[in-house]
Amino acid sequence: MNNIKILQEQYKTLLKQGKEKDILPIIEKCIKLSVNENNIVKLIELLNDYGGALRNTGNYKKSISTLLLAKELIEKENLKNTEAYANTLANLGNAYRLKEDYKKSIEYFSLANIIFEQIHSYGYSYAANLNNLSLLFITLKFWDKAYDLLKKAETILLGLPEYKIQLATTYNNLYEVALNLEKFDESKYCLFKAEEILSLNINANNPLYASVLNNLGDYYFRKKDYQNSLKLYKLSKNFITNTYGIDSEAYKIVLKNIKKIESFIEDSSKRISGLDRSENFFNNYVSDYVLKHHKDLWNISCFGLVGEGSECYGYDDYISEDHNFETKCYWFLPKSAYNVIKNKKIEINSNLLFIKSIESFYKYYTLFEEGPVTISEYRKVPQDLLSLATNGKIFLDNLGYFTKIRNRLLNYYPQDLVYKKIAYCCNKAAQAGQYNYERCLKRNNYFGAQISLSEFLENYCELIHLINKKFMPFYKWQYRSLENLKLLGYESKCKIDDLLSLNDKTDSIKKIKIIEELCVLFANYLRENKISKTADNFLLRHSSEIVENIHDNNLKNENTWIK
Repeated sequence: MNNIKILQEQYKTLLKQGKEKDILPIIEKCIKLSVNENNIVKLIELLNDYGGALRNTGNYKKSISTLLLAKELIEKENLKNTEAYANTLANLGNAYRLKEDYKKSIEYFSLANIIFEQIHSYGYSYAANLNNLSLLFITLKFWDKAYDLLKKAETILLGLPEYKIQLATTYNNLYEVALNLEKFDESKYCLFKAEEILSLNINANNPLYASVLNNLGDYYFRKKDYQNSLKLYKLSKNFITNTYGIDSEAYKIVLKNIKKIESFIEDSSKRISGLDRSENFFNNYVSDYVLKHHKDLWNISCFGLVGEGSECYGYDDYISEDHNFETKCYWFLPKSAYNVIKNKKIEINSNLLFIKSIESFYKYYTLFEEGPVTISEYRKVPQDLLSLATNGKIFLDNLGYFTKIRNRLLNYYPQDLVYKKIAYCCNKAAQAGQYNYERCLKRNNYFGAQISLSEFLENYCELIHLINKKFMPFYKWQYRSLENLKLLGYESKCKIDDLLSLNDKTDSIKKIKIIEELCVLFANYLRENKISKTADNFLLRHSSEIVENIHDNNLKNENTWIK
């Protein structure tokens, strides 16, 4: 018996180190010893350990036969109403799950649950069974059922502080489930919580850590950080190779993910952006077409790609191509010449040339045929429309009329209006983020908290655009635009990433702290550039000082809550 105990300590040490393959011969020795000693209870325990190790290294057939032997021994010994029997049934359920015999899997998981409930065993083993059954439901895409089981397991394990690693496993499983239920905040929280717990409690080579690395790889892939995603998957592959081996299901899955990302990166490097396609279309086909068919209009023509669509911002990707995405070029003419061409959409080499009036284009997006000029005119035009009117690229402007208006708009708002807008956005950001967000949370008003946070982010994002003299696009592209801004863009983006990774309920103190850090960042900018001088970091306190920079007395004396 002492020999078995020593050998068990050896393989459990190896298991903690993630050396799953190395424990098999040691357990086999233990099994022989327990048979020789006729120690049935110990044999049942060892057969379960052996079946689990075989399962994890991909030998499902032998795993199942081993566990069925353990089940038979328990039944012969009349130990059916025990936790050992429930655990054996759960292990069989897990082995059949990986063998893709889902009918048998759910049968054994359900039997295990019945035993746990009959003997009133609601501790770690019960939580482990809930976790494993949830994995079956994940495979079958029964997300709601999986979520309910995992939340139940989480509740149990939170009350068992000695089982931190098992809690991390639960959080790791919740990542995918919450993601598919569109519980995005919870999904991210669970993933990084799992990583945090495991990094503090296990060896980095442990296969459990590899599982978290896989999910982190998925997380960064969804964020389009493909290189970081690939790096994490490859690191996970190394761990899995050394622990479960190349025949394991875990190895096959991670290898599939690596190939997918490598293929995606290769395809992405080959992909030509919509803006580049448009310019190539102009250079290779449009210019020749116009010179051949409308040579008299050439000297008053302007060509480019400006306006609506992700390609006009240079933000297009494969997702953009699922609707309203074609290679096109715009041909801008003065309204006096616009009606010369009857067909306003011309197909050339399977691509499209759209003819537009310069004056109509600017009136559509800016309300004025030559764009706004005065402060009162600018105040009438939504900034996202000004962004659309000035994005993209002009390939050629022979007349110079379109570009003259464009360049004036790109010079941005009159400076007095910039100060006015900064003061207004400081008020709104402070009210929503520094004041009302926390108060809503204290009242458990999560609806109000979300609106406050959204209001804060929009106004804060506009502040960063204002100091960079860049028109802020509509909400879909605000974050993408923000991260490319030179003044405070990257710093703000990083803090906003941290802010949005946290949960309102469990991380409210951290979120409030990050909101304050963002406001301090902007308040420091105002002081350093002598736009305001108050030492207070509450942005609302700055607005009255900011408007003192305005030269137009009427604008200066307006209420700072008017934009």
